[in-house]
Amino acid sequence: MLELRNIEPADINDLFEWRNHPDVRKNSFNTNAISYDEHKTWFREKVKDQKCVMYMAYCAGGKIGLIRFEDGEERIKTSVMLNPDYWGKGFGSKLIRLATEKFVRENKPDKPIIAEIKKDNVASIKAFKKAGFKESHVTYIFNLDVWK
Repeated sequence: MLELRNIEPADINDLFEWRNHPDVRKNSFNTNAISYDEHKTWFREKVKDQKCVMYMAYCAGGKIGLIRFEDGEERIKTSVMLNPDYWGKGFGSKLIRLATEKFVRENKPDKPIIAEIKKDNVASIKAFKKAGFKESHVTYIFNLDVWK
């Protein structure tokens, strides 16, 4: 059974490893590797940010993954990152649903909660759909590189 707790300073190294896993980088909008200094700055800012809520998920004492909710002007953006040791075991959708329900109960948001996912990140798309998220729209990006 999954359990959630707020992120703690001791989670910094686990998240650094997970964030730099090659498949995580491939599925991120920024595919570049992250230095430890960049990660440390990001982590400290997120922990202090009153508009950011992060939960760590556990099962049988093992860290399963992290989910983050960031309150923006018009929407709350969520993202999830599983510990690679737990990929393909059905934890993604369970974590998303459990954490989203907890976030809604505790924060009573008045705007939509969205997840932005790359179209070829099939595992994340399936996990969010299974957790109750529905596709809303498609975004197209103009490739500025063709003009350089």
